[in-house]
Amino acid sequence: MSPPRGAGIALLAGLSLLGCGREKKLTTSAEDALPPYREGVSQWEKFYYPEAKHSFEEALRHDSTFAMAWCRLAMVEAASGASAAAAGAMNEAVRHAGGVTERERLFIAMWHARLSFNNDLAGATADSLIRLYPDEKEAYLFRGSLYEEVDKNIDAALGCYRKAVGADSTYAQAVMSLGYAYSTLGNQQEAVRLMQRYIRLAPDAADPRASYADLLVRAGRYDEALEQYTRALALKPDYWYAIREIGTVYTIQGRLKEAEAQFHRALSLLPQGPEIEAGHFVADASLQYRRGAFAEAKADYQKALAIDSVNYGAAEGLVRVLGKLRDFEGAERVLGRIGGVLRERHLTNSSAMLSWHLMRAGLLTDRGDLPAALAESDSAMGYSLPITRAAVDRQRAQTHLAGGDLEDALDDCGRALEINPNSPQVLLTLVRIYHARGDARMTAEIGNRLLALWAHADPDFQDRIELLRLLGRSAHGAPPS
Repeated sequence: MSPPRGAGIALLAGLSLLGCGREKKLTTSAEDALPPYREGVSQWEKFYYPEAKHSFEEALRHDSTFAMAWCRLAMVEAASGASAAAAGAMNEAVRHAGGVTERERLFIAMWHARLSFNNDLAGATADSLIRLYPDEKEAYLFRGSLYEEVDKNIDAALGCYRKAVGADSTYAQAVMSLGYAYSTLGNQQEAVRLMQRYIRLAPDAADPRASYADLLVRAGRYDEALEQYTRALALKPDYWYAIREIGTVYTIQGRLKEAEAQFHRALSLLPQGPEIEAGHFVADASLQYRRGAFAEAKADYQKALAIDSVNYGAAEGLVRVLGKLRDFEGAERVLGRIGGVLRERHLTNSSAMLSWHLMRAGLLTDRGDLPAALAESDSAMGYSLPITRAAVDRQRAQTHLAGGDLEDALDDCGRALEINPNSPQVLLTLVRIYHARGDARMTAEIGNRLLALWAHADPDFQDRIELLRLLGRSAHGAPPS
């Protein structure tokens, strides 16, 4: 997943050895602000965002000029999707940073740059913080995330995460980040080993179980993943992330009504604001799309964008639904706006461009411009990583299928299934290919695998409805009489 200061007393919250001696790490005028601040840091590291927000706000009630508390409140707001609240809190952090230590100043500046989408400055500031304070574990984690998310440099990210663990062998977030990074590279064995270590480091926290479940989802082991998310909720029944991801698995399984309940519950548990309000509409729209209710999905995506004009999920979903409604000009306009936002946020070299090119490839496929669609998929491949290349191969398969290039489509599906052998979207594409080839045996073999996955799907789940049609079966799964 970063002005003048009023007169106050710099309190000792910890010492760090520097080249020029010792420096106080936290600056606050109220010692009573430190316990809730420390509790907030602990909650942040567990991804307990509502509790962390409450703790940092409690610290600020004791000292409204506590710059680091403002900074961490901004971090929580940003992670919760509340960009306006994050910007406000960060402005307060900067305003009160005049009298803080150099270590604090660099930490605040690092996160200020990141939340302002000045990624080059954020990276350079993190490098300065690391150079001056080589024991600053959070700076290594921060720098690694930039390498991974913005630069697509997983090897450099791994190096930073290892240094974070070197600075503190019990730093659970860094171990978790190592696990995800190895999974992204396709080394699932090492990823699982690290997630198990993450569980041992924080046995009473919910996120380690949920993170392990994420790896299982990536591997297509959906029932096992649900078991791990449920175990996370046994540790913390209101853990928003596990609840949301249960909704994601239910969506994969076609259990749309159950997914809807999970998504809305997860959103209700996060700090509330306009972005969360928009998120409810995005959740509804994404499920309406899977029901084939494209007009309703369009309306909900537009409602979300009316509340939060830079909601990427809403904009991405709107492009896809406009393509299904064959409003290609409208979809291209939305794509243009998304591209503008990515340029403003200096993300045109980041992995965000993967989804942009894939959206355009899907749109061009729907439009029938297949050579241009394949070119967009080629562009998307340039922004992919081993774990995300399956999405590109899946799109290429759909484009090749649309053009009747069945052998190429089969090859695309084969590569995609190397990442997740149980990907329902890829398996459904395979069924379409074998059906087009007139291969009834393979159509049935792959189709039955999907019917098992969608055994509890809602009756209006469109992928299952299409599958039954391809298999020549009734809505109940039986051959027609």
